[in-house]
Amino acid sequence: MKIRKVLEINDTMLDTVTGLTPEFERLRNPILRKAMSNRITVEQAARIAGLPLAQVLFTLNLAAGEDPHTLAEELKTLPETAFEAEPVNPPQKPLELQNLADDDPNTVFLDLMPFDERQEDPLPTILKELVALKDDKRILLIRHPFDPIPLRDLAMKFGFLSWAEQRGQREWFTYFYRPKREQNEEK
Repeated sequence: MKIRKVLEINDTMLDTVTGLTPEFERLRNPILRKAMSNRITVEQAARIAGLPLAQVLFTLNLAAGEDPHTLAEELKTLPETAFEAEPVNPPQKPLELQNLADDDPNTVFLDLMPFDERQEDPLPTILKELVALKDDKRILLIRHPFDPIPLRDLAMKFGFLSWAEQRGQREWFTYFYRPKREQNEEK
């Protein structure tokens, strides 16, 4: 389910969603809410917040007026993984990114902090830069105030892998790259 549908349930849902993590405060802006809420699923919202999916589902359904006892019974049917926060990155930096400097000639850097300050949707600019990465050696590096999980999921559909690291408070650097091909595939 998309966050847009969650927000349509009742007037308290916006407060509930924004209460999951400070990153969702931008949804209070009507323009960003319209642009972003249809892109983010409840599962992605849980990953952005760093919360188990079961906890997010319980919180949202409770705010929607569902009976807590019924919810508790329904949660028992979820797999164990729903009760754990899902890791977003592999534990180690991928081989394609090791020893890569931010100013490497093959790295295209895009700073999205000004978009955040102006409360503008950066997706068109990001997609333009991703599409421009014709060479498999080129990498897009974005600076963003949070780990852009919906963008990472979208880029994966276009054949890009991603890896993100937090370098400061509200400062994430996310790499988008194509996986290295095996020697056999190149022949």
